Amino acid sequence: MRTRDPEKQKKIKEATVRLILREGINGASVAKIAREAEVSPATIYVYYDSKESMLSEIFQEYSDQSYRYLLRRVDPSMDGAAVIESLVRGYYDYTLEHQEVYSFVEQCSRCPGLAEYVSEPDCCCGVFDVLHAYQKRGELKAYSDLGLAAVLFAPVQFLARSSDCVQSAQMQLDELVAMLQDLLLIR
Repeated sequence: MRTRDPEKQKKIKEATVRLILREGINGASVAKIAREAEVSPATIYVYYDSKESMLSEIFQEYSDQSYRYLLRRVDPSMDGAAVIESLVRGYYDYTLEHQEVYSFVEQCSRCPGLAEYVSEPDCCCGVFDVLHAYQKRGELKAYSDLGLAAVLFAPVQFLARSSDCVQSAQMQLDELVAMLQDLLLIR
């Protein structure tokens, strides 16, 4: 059995992301991914059982990465308004700092075959745990997890794709934070 090299696996992941962003999920064969990563197709099977398992593992890892990024920005001593602001601004920052990974996750999340392996609530359960704690403290309204995800993350995604200048984007982000605080906070 061949030994696993973390650097090769990293090259495979990066090649997978690049190729899928360029050619789509259906256009990314194992042979093309191997060529992009400068490894043999057999090398890919040292790390992954199949193309589907490779995509689902990479999708899961990068989905989790975004939510871990958000959780690092939240401090339990924050009030509800600060948590909302931290999550919204954090998600916006993440989309800009990790554009390729973010775009890859977005594309994979729209693929029914992959979405069944990785569900959004499973990935972001830590974020929901934080929000549930604030709901229990009586600071946030008791909306469902799906509703919270829709109002917290979808508008940020739209804003990140739509903003053409940093100053305008920050003004829009300020407005979005205020709107979401009005919607979600118990005052």
